[in-house]
Amino acid sequence: MKNTRGRKRRNRRRIILICKIVICLAICVGVVFGLKAAAETVLRKESKIILKPVDTEMREGEKVPEIKANITVEGDQETVLDKKSGKTVGDLADELKRGENYEVVCGTDGKTEGKFSVKIVLKKEIEKKLQEEWKRKVSIQTETSTLLVKNAMGDWEGKKFKKTDGQYAVNEFLKLKDGTYYFDENGEKVTGKKTIGIKECVFSEEGKLQSEKFVGIDPSKPMIALTFDDGPGAEAGRILDVLEKYNARATFFMVGPRVNTYPETVKRIAELNCELGNHSTNHPKLTLLDAAGIQKEIQTTTDAIAKATGGKKPTVMRPPFGAVNETVKQTVGLPIIMWSVDTLDWKTRNTQATIDSVLKNAKDGSVILMHDIHKPSVDAAVQLIPKLIEKGYQLVTVSELAEARGIHLENGVKYSQFYR
Repeated sequence: MKNTRGRKRRNRRRIILICKIVICLAICVGVVFGLKAAAETVLRKESKIILKPVDTEMREGEKVPEIKANITVEGDQETVLDKKSGKTVGDLADELKRGENYEVVCGTDGKTEGKFSVKIVLKKEIEKKLQEEWKRKVSIQTETSTLLVKNAMGDWEGKKFKKTDGQYAVNEFLKLKDGTYYFDENGEKVTGKKTIGIKECVFSEEGKLQSEKFVGIDPSKPMIALTFDDGPGAEAGRILDVLEKYNARATFFMVGPRVNTYPETVKRIAELNCELGNHSTNHPKLTLLDAAGIQKEIQTTTDAIAKATGGKKPTVMRPPFGAVNETVKQTVGLPIIMWSVDTLDWKTRNTQATIDSVLKNAKDGSVILMHDIHKPSVDAAVQLIPKLIEKGYQLVTVSELAEARGIHLENGVKYSQFYR
């Protein structure tokens, strides 16, 4: 009996010892696996996703293109970022490839030539996850690229400039971002001093225009004054483009509201040394107004022109409908310019009819009346300017034509032609 109780106690002690050993082993195994898992977590290399915008090119004035980003992944794409959804690094990369979770930012509207930085901006939600729950699992590296806005007119090829139409600039001025250049008959930019048309120009060693001055008009050669009324029109810039190309000039008789609508065109008219003319504000018959009314019509437009040009004022005027009386003469305060060739372009609205009218009726000393507010008239002018120059005419302003004929323009006096 006594031996039996002793064996039972010994058996219980053995069982307890065995249990303790098993528990200890289990704890040790758990610790080992826990340490291993922890070590793997600590030692696991963080995955990296790299976003780089694609380098892009465009021309000035075009719509800024949608810029894509290239996505590359370094590290384990199977790393789980969200246990509940099972989202992995690879899934995040796929979202980015679809253009999600970020935007591409570019510091230009595409209207100015130059190189502009393009960068990636992550959404705040993604930034937060990267700093918190995804920390040490994945990082996103954003890089920058460049949007090259190329000159709207073309590209340099050595000393030559190839325009967007595929033609090289020849015998013409080009205004580029960094300066104004002139290209000779061989298409090469000019350096040093060169007389171009009636201008004496000086260019730097790089070909940039440094100074220019008119060297006068040849009085022995025929000349014509092209004049444009009622503008500036929406397409008047096309006329200015051709005048600039051929070193020609014209006189623009403008009305106040259109001056306010197209101040940049008025400014350019002045910059090209074309003549600023006043054509009233509301285009009334000035003969139906009293002196105060006439003065207001003229002064309002003069002020608008001065504002647009930085202080330059009209030097001549043309009364609407050609209506003049003594009150008009005594009040306008400017030489009154009529015309010798009326193209009737306002009536025909026909390009060829206008061209034919000028070529048939114009002669040395003529003052030609046209309107730059009608597209057919603008189309006609664009063709007429080189045609008249080919015929040997110098295209000058009304004041230049008068001076070449030895006539001093006087305020309140009418002039319609300057024949020899």
